[in-house]
Amino acid sequence: MSQAAVRVLAQRVAPKIRGELFINLCRTFAARGVAALGTVLLGLVLGRLYGAQGVGIFALAQSVIFGAGIIACYGLNGSLMRYVSQDVASPNIMQYLRWAVLRALLLSVLFGTAIALLRSPIAAAFDAPQLAPMLLGIALATPAFTLSFVAAGFLKGIGMPARASLQENGSISLWAAVAIGVVAWIDPSRSLTLASWAFCFAAWLVCGQGVFHSLRWLWRHPSVSRAEGPDATTLPSRGAFFSTAQSFIMLNLSMFLQQVVGMFIAGALLAHSDLGLFKSAERVGMIISFILLVINAVFPPRFSRLFHEGKHGALSRLGRQSSLVATAMALPPALLCLLFPEWVLGWFGPEFHAAANLLRIIVIGHLVNVATGSVAFLLTMTGREKLMRNISLTCSAIGVLGFLVLIPFWGAIGAAIALTLVISLQNIVAAIVVWKEMGIVMLPIPLSTPGQSRRTKEIT
Repeated sequence: MSQAAVRVLAQRVAPKIRGELFINLCRTFAARGVAALGTVLLGLVLGRLYGAQGVGIFALAQSVIFGAGIIACYGLNGSLMRYVSQDVASPNIMQYLRWAVLRALLLSVLFGTAIALLRSPIAAAFDAPQLAPMLLGIALATPAFTLSFVAAGFLKGIGMPARASLQENGSISLWAAVAIGVVAWIDPSRSLTLASWAFCFAAWLVCGQGVFHSLRWLWRHPSVSRAEGPDATTLPSRGAFFSTAQSFIMLNLSMFLQQVVGMFIAGALLAHSDLGLFKSAERVGMIISFILLVINAVFPPRFSRLFHEGKHGALSRLGRQSSLVATAMALPPALLCLLFPEWVLGWFGPEFHAAANLLRIIVIGHLVNVATGSVAFLLTMTGREKLMRNISLTCSAIGVLGFLVLIPFWGAIGAAIALTLVISLQNIVAAIVVWKEMGIVMLPIPLSTPGQSRRTKEIT
């Protein structure tokens, strides 16, 4: 797309994004920018200190905690976001928090214990002896990692998307990069084990930050924190709350495949140096998708509120805006990565120039993903979470098959193609379903309001 086309797109979008939504987008963009910088910075620090092989081994350790954290979180971050955003003055909020925190804490402690006990077999499975001692730090970080995601869901629900953005993986990566740099300066041996403990420190630091902001909000809203008890007339059943959470965990399935299952398969089938190249390209590609993370932190609570209030026309317009805004913001970094991948990867070290084609392939997947906006959340926030669950399961199965089939044939290139499939397929299918079910075209193209109104169906 030319620069002129980008300017035209921006001119179409800017007048529509005003007021509180615009302010939240700017704040969240800045916060997500910091988080995305953290993800890339961690890769740069690891690449400079440990080379491609060290990046590959650390990627395996990260994949373990990502997998444990995503499963232990149980989709409770999404469930909190949905129920809390419907009424931020509800006396039920404390009950939602108790349900979410207790379940996530229990599961994360169990997973952390399992990681510590099984660290040697896990390391042996990937033929990486250095991985075993690293997993002790990862095990201890698992509860903090999980609770940080839960805190992020709560902060999104109460209308603090920027602070929520600083609770997730990118912020942990940023502090981990700083801590690893300090450890490497103190310890000349540059031990990967100490790097994993630095990551553990970062996870607990970010978790404490989320607890602080959540408690401060509750202290400033005594009608919520000091409510005599939940309102039985509006409180959903415990089963309904966790059923919603189960649906949201399916939204995380593509992330689980991308950062955990795909990385495990790649780690088993690729040399550690090739895995490091693939992981570096994947980290840079996340710069594109961080735009969608901004959108997903701001728009979904509004989807839930508009649907709850029956404002179907406004919901349709807001859904389309998410696609327009996301694409306008993602195009500049995407073009940079597509046209100058060697220069971008050169910051990791000279040996990472070999990942240029991997980066091009992965960026295309992220760009397709971003162009559909918050399509998955549009389904889950309007009572169609089971439909989104089925889409996620089907597309995830295809993605896993891609890793298993393509890597043996094409090595790291096959891994990049499979990752692109995982990143983009779910949102493509969901966009088609949204168009068929709701009459909303989730693409960054201008549509006349009358035509859209005729296509939009009742959202009930």
